[in-house]
Amino acid sequence: MTSKARFFTIRLLTIGLATGLIANLKAKEEIKELVIKGGGQRVKLSGKITFVATHSGHKEIYICNADGSKVHRITGDSGINVSPALSPDSSNIIHTGYRSGFADIYKLNLKSGNRQRIINAPGTNSGAVFSPDGNQIALTMSFVGNPEIFVADIGSTRAKRITKTSGVETSPTWSADGKYIAYSSDSGGRPLIYITPASGGSPQKLSVGYTHCTEPSWSPDGTKMAFNVRKDGAYWVAVYDFSDRSTKLVGRGEDPSWGPDSTHLVFSNGKDLLITDTAGGATTPIVSGLGRVSQPNWSRR
Repeated sequence: MTSKARFFTIRLLTIGLATGLIANLKAKEEIKELVIKGGGQRVKLSGKITFVATHSGHKEIYICNADGSKVHRITGDSGINVSPALSPDSSNIIHTGYRSGFADIYKLNLKSGNRQRIINAPGTNSGAVFSPDGNQIALTMSFVGNPEIFVADIGSTRAKRITKTSGVETSPTWSADGKYIAYSSDSGGRPLIYITPASGGSPQKLSVGYTHCTEPSWSPDGTKMAFNVRKDGAYWVAVYDFSDRSTKLVGRGEDPSWGPDSTHLVFSNGKDLLITDTAGGATTPIVSGLGRVSQPNWSRR
């Protein structure tokens, strides 16, 4: 199907909201070496990981180093904050918040603590992710009726509709060069992974060998796609390799997100965040004891 590029005006608000909860985020940037259990391999991981946890009794946004150290809670709304995603340089987090009573998109500056509501459109606004250059976001918006994928420039007042189906489109993820977006769609009946030009165009189904696929994450080097599959009544993390068109299961859990090296993945099993080495196969828990943890997102550098 070909979706015509259409523009829709969205309200952008510049309300600076200091959270008062991130003063300690000026922590040192050194990352400890992580010993991957099972293989004894010692690797040095880079970047930051943001995620959702319910330790406070509410769904709040947290951040930590890539080895699970220096965990900080960065929202404290006593409400619902979900779907966090880091900017490429780890300076900002974009997420869905319900402070207004509706699902709006917020951008939170990790240095100043200021939070801006940047997308305020009717319906649900969710799953926002930064483009590789940090100048755009892709997200799901439902003000047109059913949830569709849109792209908006940071600071712009217009959003461009990328998909147009009768189904539900969610979980956009960018290619390394920013030219394509992969997402999950049930337009064919079951959720599968599709790829479409970021400027709009004809989507192509990614054939990965499974019939229930959600939450895609495109590796920073562009060579692999991680995603959830439903198998034997449970969710598993799978990795598709574009080079040989093979798919393998790498762990039982949800919400995979690639690390900067395009080899390690972070994902959740509900109570822990885990990092797995997709080449060697070893998996190590890095965050636990924070209630239910979900929706990890690893920065690209």
